[in-house]
Amino acid sequence: MLIAIEEIKKAIFEVIFIEIESETHERFVHALHRPIRPGKNTFSGTIDYLVMNYDTLIEDALALSNLCYADGLEGGVSGWWNSVSFEKKSLDARVIKLHGSINWAEHPVTATPLRVAPHLKRSKEQGSKIMIWPASTKYRETQLDPYADLMQRARNVLNPQNGSQRVLLVTGDSFGDAHINLEIERGLKASKGNLTVVVFTSEEEPTGILRSWYDDATINEQVLIFADKGFFHADQKANFENSIEWWKFENLTQILEGGV
Repeated sequence: MLIAIEEIKKAIFEVIFIEIESETHERFVHALHRPIRPGKNTFSGTIDYLVMNYDTLIEDALALSNLCYADGLEGGVSGWWNSVSFEKKSLDARVIKLHGSINWAEHPVTATPLRVAPHLKRSKEQGSKIMIWPASTKYRETQLDPYADLMQRARNVLNPQNGSQRVLLVTGDSFGDAHINLEIERGLKASKGNLTVVVFTSEEEPTGILRSWYDDATINEQVLIFADKGFFHADQKANFENSIEWWKFENLTQILEGGV
């Protein structure tokens, strides 16, 4: 079983670790971090990215946009796990990778991630496991560090305190991870209306957990669902004959930029 999991990880690595255009991701982070009020030169807040993907496109886009971020690892091309990095002042972003990352590796003597430069030759004794967790292993591993630490940080993001308000923008998520869905639902119910969830989905209308949230009168005012052929928010409902496709990443990016 463990051998099979490692083979799956290697296969995922081979698929993801290819050259890819980052322009849309750079436009996406520019749109999120641009000044909100006219006359301000910079966006003064810190944006938390809760990432379920294994690739590094968000981190790459932030770095290429001259935005200071923390992902839990110190160093540069090679690095080591240090969760205190999330506490640094004046961060533009925190990237919380709940399922691990394609560029994280587990050293034989520690369970916390290393980032090892791809040009470094490692001996067999120094051999590292890729720290991503496909399929059913995800929940088990989230009980261990660094995943327990990352999950707690995600809970904090989803539970705004002291009257502050927070918006969770969700895109590209199939809502197939029950433990993530549970944390979002807990946040909706515990936040006393201060957490708003905005979902862009390729489904024609809410299904599964989205349908459950839409039908739940105690939280549906906090949930806005932009489906492929409609908009759903509490008592408001609009259906469209044609596909809107605002769930596509490039289209969502254009919307955030102020386009139509």
